[in-house]
Amino acid sequence: MTVVSALFDGPVDVIGDVHGELEALQRLVQRLGYDRHGEHRFGRRLVFVGDLCDRGPDSPGVLRWVQDLCMRGLAQTVLGNHELNILRRQRKHGNDWFFDDAGTARDREFADVIEFLESIPVALERADLRVVHACWDEASLARSATGTGSVLQRFEHHEAAVLAIAEQNGLTAAADEELARHRTALADPMRVPPLCLALAKHEAFTQMGNPLRVLTSGVEQVATAPFHAGGKWRMVERVPWWQAYPTATPVIFGHYWRWWNPAAHILLSKGEVPLFRDVAPADWLPTAQGQQAFCIDYSVGARYVERRQRPQGPFEGRLAAMRWPERALVFDA
Repeated sequence: MTVVSALFDGPVDVIGDVHGELEALQRLVQRLGYDRHGEHRFGRRLVFVGDLCDRGPDSPGVLRWVQDLCMRGLAQTVLGNHELNILRRQRKHGNDWFFDDAGTARDREFADVIEFLESIPVALERADLRVVHACWDEASLARSATGTGSVLQRFEHHEAAVLAIAEQNGLTAAADEELARHRTALADPMRVPPLCLALAKHEAFTQMGNPLRVLTSGVEQVATAPFHAGGKWRMVERVPWWQAYPTATPVIFGHYWRWWNPAAHILLSKGEVPLFRDVAPADWLPTAQGQQAFCIDYSVGARYVERRQRPQGPFEGRLAAMRWPERALVFDA
C-alpha cells in the first residue's frame, strides 16, 4: 500500500464526494468536456477526493466507472472514510448496497470493487497541489507510512494500539458505564440526550490516535453539545484543521458538507457544526499561509434526503469540480 502517490502532471479536474450519484457525475464530467468514456480532447484527467459511494442510488455504478478510468490512466482517487468502512465491512448509515438482508457483506458480488479500494492511496501530491479526503496532516501521513500491509491492516494495527491505551487509562470503562446509563436516551433521535463526556473523550481519543482516521475523517474534539448525524447521537465535533495548515502548497479535500446556499445547512445538514459560515461559498479557506485550502464537497450526498420531498429536484446539494490550474469551480447543474 502506498500512502501518498504522485498526482498526475498537467491539467486536472478535482471532483468532490460523489456518494453514489452517478447521474450527477455523468452530467458534471460532460460539462467539464469529457466524453462518456472519460476522455478529454485536451488531455485533461479526473481526480476524485474519495467518498465515491453510499447514500446515493448507484454506488456500484460510480465505483466501477471510476475504477475503469483509473485502470486506463484517465483518473485517480484517494480513499475516503466511506470506502474505508467498506474495506472494514462496517455497516453504516447509507451503505446498505454492500450488505444482504442478513447484514452480511456481499464480498463475492463486489470482489472487484474491494480489490480496487485496496489499491487506492490515502493522498496525492505534486509540487503545486495536494489532494486528500478529509485532512492533510504530515504527522498522520508519516505514521500511516510506517510498517507494511494493506490500508485495512494498517488501520487495524493503529486501532488496536489506541484501543489498548484507552483500556489501560480507564477511558473505555468510563465510556461503557456512561453508555449503559444513557442507553435509552441515546436511542431516541427525537430527544436531545445529555452530553456524555466520557463517551466523547473516548471517541475523540480513538479518532485522533489512529492516523488513518485523521486523514480520512479529520480532526475531532469533544462537542459543545450533542447532535444527531448519520443515524446516531454524536458527542464529538469536527475541527477546521485547515486554519493551522502550515505550508503554501494548495490542498483540495472533501468530507465536510459545504453549501452553495448556506441557508440549506439548517434544513439538510447532518446536524454537524457549520465550519464555513464565515467563508463565501466559492472562496478558498483561510490557512496559516493565506488561503491555500479548498473544500470541494458541496453536499451532493444530501440528495438522498431531498428526494423524499422533490424526487426530480431541484436540489440544494451539488456535485462540484475544481479545474486545476485554472482554479475554476464547475457544478453538475
